[in-house]
Amino acid sequence: MATKKTGTKTSSKNKKTSSKTTEKVLKAAKVAKKNPWMILTVLSVVAVLLICMYIFKPAQFKVLTNEVRTFVTQSISDMFSKQELNQTLTETPASSSDIPANGTGTSSSAKDVAPTEPENSHMFWGNPSGATNDVKNSENYLMTKGQYALSYNSTTCNPNWVMWHLGTSDLGAADRSNDFRADENLPSAFYAVVKADYQYTKYGFDRGHVCPSADRTASQTDNSATFYMTNMIPQSPDCNRVVWKDFEAYERNLVATGGKELYVVAGPYGVGGESAAGKFDYIVLTGKGSGHQITVPSYCWKIVLVIDEGDNDFNRVNKDSTVIALWMPNAQGIGKTGSWEQFLTSVDYIEEQTGYDFLACIPNEIEDVLEAKVYTVNK
Repeated sequence: MATKKTGTKTSSKNKKTSSKTTEKVLKAAKVAKKNPWMILTVLSVVAVLLICMYIFKPAQFKVLTNEVRTFVTQSISDMFSKQELNQTLTETPASSSDIPANGTGTSSSAKDVAPTEPENSHMFWGNPSGATNDVKNSENYLMTKGQYALSYNSTTCNPNWVMWHLGTSDLGAADRSNDFRADENLPSAFYAVVKADYQYTKYGFDRGHVCPSADRTASQTDNSATFYMTNMIPQSPDCNRVVWKDFEAYERNLVATGGKELYVVAGPYGVGGESAAGKFDYIVLTGKGSGHQITVPSYCWKIVLVIDEGDNDFNRVNKDSTVIALWMPNAQGIGKTGSWEQFLTSVDYIEEQTGYDFLACIPNEIEDVLEAKVYTVNK
């Protein structure tokens, strides 16, 4: 997977570090806006000195230029340290325009984001990458289905993430449909991956579901919807059929017998995975797909918010709620080194790697606690 999020992180503790360069530019802009004559005076003096030196002592012009550069740099640095700057920044709380466009910037004054989706909907807790259904947003294109929502990347030919709610009403007796197919809901400008594009004999990667087939067995229609190729990533057989599969079963058991409901988001990360056929960065397409390639991810990740089955989910999530986060290599052999428990991590870690903002609609003081947790399985 390639593209990182385009949304904004709203957590209060600034756990994803903003660019220091961007921060200085913002500070300089605020100082300049409040003290324009100070800046203009310094630049005017420097310009006059340079012109005079160039005319009367050309040999020393280069030396003076370097000295002036040092002087200007130090002057600006001194200006940053003035009490007035601190006051300016204090008086001007950060807004969305102060955050870098890649979405990794954070602000200690950021406010909570209230849910805009209905309870039990796939994106109830937020849109991790700020995906939109604008066809021009081809690397972060939002697709919402009855069974799940996803951000699609037309460059990697993978979903960036897939998000769904899992409750007892989603589990039934529908058979596995196995009807892998192109997603007819993709914009015509995007290449629609087909079943044969994975070329298993040559590359050895499974068509790995992100939203599992077994999570949608209430009806045959629901199950069939999980077989769109927009819901697939190239997964090593050991990952897909062993460790990843075991964790999916663990999740469903929490719902089927544990009285829980889940909010789940998962996706791929990086470039380069390993199958039985070798290590590959891409599956290069031929035929109608010629000119396109499917990115083979290095890792597969998943985040699960676990709550007791019931209503009023927003008010029932607290600092003691359960969150499970996994960061799993997309490689052969991982099923022989232990269970999925060895790949447990924190939401914070996955956010740092992907740049996405998960659980953004949970109040910040709760979100910060939950995202720092590493799940422990009760034996």
